[in-house]
Amino acid sequence: MIFTRKGEVRRCGETEKTIYDFLITAYGCGLEMGKQINYWLKYEEFLKIAQTALDCGCVIIKPSSGKRKYGQTLDIVTEDKCRYYFYLPEAGTLMSQQIPFQSEQMIGYNAAGNTVIEAGFSSIYDNKKEITRSRLFVISGYYNETGKYIARPKCLTQTYQKLVRIVKRIAPYTEITDHIISTQNNDYLQEREWIHKEYISASCLKLKASMNYKLV
Repeated sequence: MIFTRKGEVRRCGETEKTIYDFLITAYGCGLEMGKQINYWLKYEEFLKIAQTALDCGCVIIKPSSGKRKYGQTLDIVTEDKCRYYFYLPEAGTLMSQQIPFQSEQMIGYNAAGNTVIEAGFSSIYDNKKEITRSRLFVISGYYNETGKYIARPKCLTQTYQKLVRIVKRIAPYTEITDHIISTQNNDYLQEREWIHKEYISASCLKLKASMNYKLV
């Protein structure tokens, strides 16, 4: 069932998290699968996730003006930058990918991507009353230049799973009710109630419930 919410197309009953669960690895078709959890939480709450990553031995990578900064203390995480990577040295050793990465090394579906966890926090736009979605994400693996599939290291999966547990404590899976405009033939353009679940912190939920902020 497809619905729109003020022009936004959404799949009723499914979040982006569950949509990604349907994806399959399709080498040759440009489609790769990974693990991810989408959520809404603030900068201050993200610091707990970042500290857990540091406690697991990660180095935090901060993309900045086309460059990368590296840090092993929490002060590298700043409110003006909402997206980071957690580099796991153990995975780096297994993948022969040591930091600092060279400028031409892209973090994607490659050896470097098999060493990091993408992480971030929500941006809150008071002027538009919007809260952006963020996520934890790891690739499942990649195909090297010979066509051999190189799976994500087990140690990276274990670290990702530990971070996911922290996310779920900060941003529990919560039932949310929205009012959307249907595109179904039987009730086309009529307002419908849409009940769905999202990982959202109490502070973000309060903004949505009491001040009508949108989750985007």
